[in-house]
Amino acid sequence: MKMNLVLSGLALSGLMAISLAGQTAAPATGATPPMPAAVAKPDVDASAAAKPTGPLPSADTVLQHYVDVTGGAKAYDAVKTMVGTGKFVMPAQGITGDLTMYSAAPNKSYALIDIQGVGKVEEGSDGTIAWEISPMTGARIKAGDEAAAEIRSAATDIHTNWKKYYKSAEVTGIDDVDGKPAYKVVLTPQSGSSETEWYDKDSGLVLKSAMTVDTPMGKAPVEIAFSDYKKEGDLTIPTKMVQNVAGQQFEIHLEKVDLNAPVPPNRFDIPADIKALQK
Repeated sequence: MKMNLVLSGLALSGLMAISLAGQTAAPATGATPPMPAAVAKPDVDASAAAKPTGPLPSADTVLQHYVDVTGGAKAYDAVKTMVGTGKFVMPAQGITGDLTMYSAAPNKSYALIDIQGVGKVEEGSDGTIAWEISPMTGARIKAGDEAAAEIRSAATDIHTNWKKYYKSAEVTGIDDVDGKPAYKVVLTPQSGSSETEWYDKDSGLVLKSAMTVDTPMGKAPVEIAFSDYKKEGDLTIPTKMVQNVAGQQFEIHLEKVDLNAPVPPNRFDIPADIKALQK
């Protein structure tokens, strides 16, 4: 499960295009850059797996423990909106942008990254249509598994009502994640490929997730490391996320998160450029 209260897909294809543009000549307007020639697999070292010393807990137990240690079901259910601001960083390219995110129950989302000298990368969903606008890929409507994943990740009850969105979840072992033993949980959504998450065996916090996402450039492996947990309101959330996407690294540093903050009434409306594609 994605950290829906903190993180959306953040227009991965647009961000990958910007990253690639820093390495190669920019493509013509509206063109879709190719995937990198070498696509890195998520960094999961099976050889570093820790041997279980007893029976593994159920996925229900691990996922419920995460909810409990980060605030409890009541605190999650009380969150109807979220507004987050911070920084977006591409270390290898020396690119930094301002990040703003909004979400609202039951499954609406909007994210904006404003990068000086590059432009704005936006994505969002009104709960039915998932879309993206970026300087490199232009405006597009997401479809199929990509759209389903975007809308699912925006669900405000995904942690407390995960069985609504995933048809199965299984603890398959214990792996070492940055020196910490972590339960490996494989979740299979109602639509799309499986997602894997690693939960700290001691603290119960999620340390890492890995999945394959659909983009206009093809399927891309994604790994996200979560750290710098802080209490925001009644919830404890990660404020630093390092994403490795098809060999490209992006960092998200949340500086402020407001739960149940006012959200502009038209914040989740479909943009005109997206509406034009529906005609």
